[in-house]
Amino acid sequence: MARQNGRFWLIPLAFAVSGLLAFGATWATADRIEHDLRDEARTALRDAGLRAPAVTMDGRDATVSDVPQDGGDRVRTIVGDVDGVRTVDVRESQADPAAIRAQRAIDEALRRIPIRFVPYGDEPTGAGERAVAHVADILRSTPITLRFEVAGHVAPVPELDSDEARTLSRERAEAVAAELTDAGIDRDRLTTVGHGDARPLSDGTDAEADRMNRRVEIHVH
Repeated sequence: MARQNGRFWLIPLAFAVSGLLAFGATWATADRIEHDLRDEARTALRDAGLRAPAVTMDGRDATVSDVPQDGGDRVRTIVGDVDGVRTVDVRESQADPAAIRAQRAIDEALRRIPIRFVPYGDEPTGAGERAVAHVADILRSTPITLRFEVAGHVAPVPELDSDEARTLSRERAEAVAAELTDAGIDRDRLTTVGHGDARPLSDGTDAEADRMNRRVEIHVH
């Protein structure tokens, strides 16, 4: 009997071990869910053209930091649409006034004369060359602390697969960056990216839509 009683301590130990194992499995599952939701939210923001705001997850509740001013509603909608996200807390960044002024000037210049390209090439059109020169004037007047992303795009056409589209769009961005550098902009202030045909301005299939989509955009970091 004494030997049997001596084994009673094994029962609570078994419960304790089972509880620890269950807790560990639950914690690992929760951590994996947070990780997956964070990655899905970042991907959704990136696909929407938003440049890498910081995303953290607490369970199914998301916090998105470093969001550009006036972008909170859009970010909240994009992340809130990710399956599994329960709430979204958006924290807008305190934008540099000089960056805001520079972006507005660039956007206005490119609205009037976009940086457009010849079909299937990385050579700007004549108007595109003038647009690059105008943007160079703007960038030269900005504080040297500002950095700029030169983003290339192509028109969605059957002749280009996704890899070729990304390559051509990157070549267009690099061609514009080279011209800006020749115009006196420090190359260290410029980064380039090619988005392929993933972000068209127009969903049309006519020549005008293609012309609009063959472009380079410039964003203040």
